[in-house]
Amino acid sequence: MIFKKISSPNFDQKSSRKVKYIIVHYTGMKNQRVAIARLQSKVAKVSSHYLISKNGNIYQMVDDINVAWHAGKSKWGNDINLNSKSIGIELVNKGNEKYPNIQIKNLCLLIKYLKNKHKINKKHVLGHSHISPNRKIDPGPLFPWSYLNKKGLSKIY
Repeated sequence: MIFKKISSPNFDQKSSRKVKYIIVHYTGMKNQRVAIARLQSKVAKVSSHYLISKNGNIYQMVDDINVAWHAGKSKWGNDINLNSKSIGIELVNKGNEKYPNIQIKNLCLLIKYLKNKHKINKKHVLGHSHISPNRKIDPGPLFPWSYLNKKGLSKIY
């Protein structure tokens, strides 16, 4: 896949790591420009590996090998602090709006690519709300989990 590059300084550099999860987020920001500024802010100390715009453009902010700071305090099964084991994907969305079809279509393409590249099980494609249920609600109630399930990309409902 071809991505546009927008770098973020907010990551831990690694020479190797095992990626087990893909975590889907929404930006929760007023627009893409503000979201990117936050994901690049050394003060905010947050980032993601990928960001997908409303028009479907996919931007890589942190290389897959490195640990982006997207999950925070998190847990799934026996795994804790999932940053070290996951790839984070941010969707430009305020949190209360429908996801554009092209954005979801390209998210599916990216998930399929990452699942194949890192041998990730579809049961490990999760939302931020699944791994931090008392802290986060993204990607929110308007996110089409059923569509991802039909495509064989997730098992979350």
